[in-house]
Amino acid sequence: MDKLKIKIDKKIFVFLLVLTIIGISVGAVLVTVLNNSDKTLTIEYINEFVNNIENNKLDYLFALKNNLFSNLTYVVLIWLLGISVIGLPIMLIMFFSKSFILGFSIGAVLESFKAKGILFSLVYVFPGQVINLLFLLFLMMYAMSFSFKLIYVILKKQSLDFRIVMNKYFKIFLLVLIVTLLMTLYDTFLMPKLIKLIIPFIM
Repeated sequence: MDKLKIKIDKKIFVFLLVLTIIGISVGAVLVTVLNNSDKTLTIEYINEFVNNIENNKLDYLFALKNNLFSNLTYVVLIWLLGISVIGLPIMLIMFFSKSFILGFSIGAVLESFKAKGILFSLVYVFPGQVINLLFLLFLMMYAMSFSFKLIYVILKKQSLDFRIVMNKYFKIFLLVLIVTLLMTLYDTFLMPKLIKLIIPFIM
């Protein structure tokens, strides 16, 4: 693979960063306003997850399959949507939902373990979830930029060296795909072991 230079489109990057913060914040706050039955179900799910880790009952193969399918699907779909002219709103909804789910997970942990949940959240989020979201943000930035280029070319009826632009876009895709795969392996196999180490401090 040739040397890949990542250029940051500041306007798109800032927009996506703000969208990420909003998504995480909304997800975290939503947990606190759930009705009692939904809140109880959420807390029970978190407690079951912790108990499975503590008692070595996690099905790592099943978790790996689910995590790989979920994470890689996001990456592939966003990349493909970036090639289309009409994929922009769908990409934004997908990216926002990813941030929202992360925020909701953090909020659920804090709701379940209160102040002690901060330590749990840090282990859960860093570095796997943060790196995943950061590289997904970079992919989103290039996907949006690619879409804007296509729209501009179509509206202005100008030519575009599609091969050069596509070549770089594909390299970005491969980079994000590799990082996503590595972080999925980390979240599936290593993160639960780290959580097991801190369980005595949060229970």
